[in-house]
Amino acid sequence: MLDKQIELAPHDRSSLRDDNPAHQALLALLAYMASSNGTVDDQELAFLERLLPDRRVDDLRAWAVQYGEAGAPDFAYLFGVIRQPQDQWTCLRFAARMAWKDGSVDEAEQVLLTRLSAGFKLPDGAVERVLREMAPFETERFSKERIVEALKAPNWDTVQMAGGDLVSTDLQAVSPDSAGIVARIGLDRTEIAALGTGGIVARFRDGPAFVAWDDLVSYSRPQSLGAALTLHTEDGRAYHLVDSRLGGLVMVFDRLLDSMEPMKAESTVEITADGVVID
Repeated sequence: MLDKQIELAPHDRSSLRDDNPAHQALLALLAYMASSNGTVDDQELAFLERLLPDRRVDDLRAWAVQYGEAGAPDFAYLFGVIRQPQDQWTCLRFAARMAWKDGSVDEAEQVLLTRLSAGFKLPDGAVERVLREMAPFETERFSKERIVEALKAPNWDTVQMAGGDLVSTDLQAVSPDSAGIVARIGLDRTEIAALGTGGIVARFRDGPAFVAWDDLVSYSRPQSLGAALTLHTEDGRAYHLVDSRLGGLVMVFDRLLDSMEPMKAESTVEITADGVVID
């Protein structure tokens, strides 16, 4: 499963492993998409380089061009090795991110994404959804107002929220100035994560980390009781949140990523240093 095998490695830069069948299929798909028009855009090449950081850039470009010249990827093989719904969504999102890398999604890329969605038997509207989610980064999408509004989505029975600066030294250490913290999230009165205009800072299983919004590709929907939310980034890393009670962040991400349309306010939300107030 992609969801379980895209893991953090001991070294600083981790990536998809090209010795894994599911990863091979995804990498082949992305290489084909990058070069199918006869050239590899610099942004497309940079995306591949993040996924395969140990390869020389010239070799990586030549490798991608070979896939483009070879024709369409082996869809039957891809559908056969990527079988779990969460993995299929992750694959479609990675493909949509690659489609956007040259600045626009052309008809051929739209057809390919539609074929992927159909082969995975994903619901109607899946392609349109992931294209919205993977569209080039827009600061308006992650404004303070949208973050505050999105935080109304979950039923936060056990979660505390507050504004103000981070108070945990480990989260402070990994949070860049660009984080733009809007709301801090706690469990049992302990700060666990924070959402900002630049991304999310949180305690993950492998330690505290900051994930920028423009680096986020996919996020899992926990399928079993006690399963933790996992974030997937452009370099193939998987960040597993430390506590399953933060699974409600899925609904927050859905709201932030799915549409640039203003959210309808059914109530007023104010985040203060002491907590969250919903009228």
